[in-house]
Amino acid sequence: MTERSAASGTGRPSATELGRPEGTTPSPVDPTGRLPHTGAARPRRARHLRSLLVGAVAAVGLAVYLFVGVGTKSAAPVAAVGTRAPDFTLPSVRGGAPVNLDALGVDRHRPVVLNFFASWCPPCVRETPLFARTARATAADHSPVQFVGVDVADAAGGAAFVAKAGTPYPVGADTTLAVFSRAYGLTGEPDTFFIAADGRILGRHLGALDAAELDHWVSVLANTAR
Repeated sequence: MTERSAASGTGRPSATELGRPEGTTPSPVDPTGRLPHTGAARPRRARHLRSLLVGAVAAVGLAVYLFVGVGTKSAAPVAAVGTRAPDFTLPSVRGGAPVNLDALGVDRHRPVVLNFFASWCPPCVRETPLFARTARATAADHSPVQFVGVDVADAAGGAAFVAKAGTPYPVGADTTLAVFSRAYGLTGEPDTFFIAADGRILGRHLGALDAAELDHWVSVLANTAR
C-alpha cells in the first residue's frame, strides 16, 4: 500500500490503483462513511404515499356508498299515523311462543303500545323500566292496553336486559332488522307506536318517553277499545 501511494506521487492511491479509469471524478463520500444520497428513494416514497392516499380515498368512498346505498334501498317508508300498523312475527327474547302483533292486539280487540329498543341504547336503558312499571300498573287496573316490545339488533344482551328491567310483556327479538327497518322504516331507538284496537296507528314518539306522556297515551288507547 505504501509503495503504490509513493508511485502516484501524491501520497494517495491513483485512480488506476483504485480500479477507476483515469480522468474520472470520484463520487463524493459522506464523512461518516455512508454512501452519498442520490435522491432516487425520494420519488419512490412519494409515489408510494400517493398510492396509499388514493387507496384510502377509494375505500372511504366505497364504504359511504355501501352504507348510504344499502340503507336507502332496504328501509321502507316510516309507518305513518293513520295507517294500519304492519303485523309481524318474531321469536321471543325469552324463548317460547313467538311474538305476533296482531295476535296480541287486533285479534283480541286490544290496543297496543309498541316499543322498539335495544340494551346498548342509553335512552332505552332509562326508558324501559318505566314501560315495565306502567305495563304492570295497566294490567292491575284491568286495562285493555297491551304492551309489546321489539328488541333491535341485540342478540347477545336482550334477554338479560328485559329480565333486569322487570319487563312483564312480550318482547320479540329483531336480530335482522326485518321489523325495525324493512316493515316500519325506522332508523333509531327508542321509538314507540300507539296502536288502536282496530290496528290503526294513532301516534308515534321518537325518543324516550316520560311517565306523563306514557300515561296519556295509555288512556287514549284504552278508549279505543270501548
